[in-house]
Amino acid sequence: MPDEDYTIPIGQAETKREGSDITLITYGMMTHHSLKAADTIAQEQGASVEVIDLRTVSPWDKERVLESVKKTGKALIVYEDNITGGFGAEVAATIAQDAFDYLDGPVTRVASPDVPISPYSGILEEYILPNPEKIADAIRKLAAY
Repeated sequence: MPDEDYTIPIGQAETKREGSDITLITYGMMTHHSLKAADTIAQEQGASVEVIDLRTVSPWDKERVLESVKKTGKALIVYEDNITGGFGAEVAATIAQDAFDYLDGPVTRVASPDVPISPYSGILEEYILPNPEKIADAIRKLAAY
């Protein structure tokens, strides 16, 4: 946290990592996990993953996301919510509708499974929530297209 006051612009995403092979769209804690996964893949395979932190989800920066997906041809959305009905589904639908002609692989999501609540047990939380390893696995699969 900075010592001084600061603001985050509403509806304006931030590109946290430039890339050319895959666009990874995320927000919140998943931004940190996604950056770790992108670094792992860069060292391991040399794949270049662009990481976009949405920062806000209503409104969200559709223009920046679509611009990046059109550049890379691949989209991976990472979020903590349940995979069904989570915000990532809206991002995926927008990409499928507005950038379909640019895609070189399926729009992919990494999210929590459809369970009623997140557990407080560390072992169960690791099983349920996305983490850098799960995200890196999804990047590898998408990069193979």
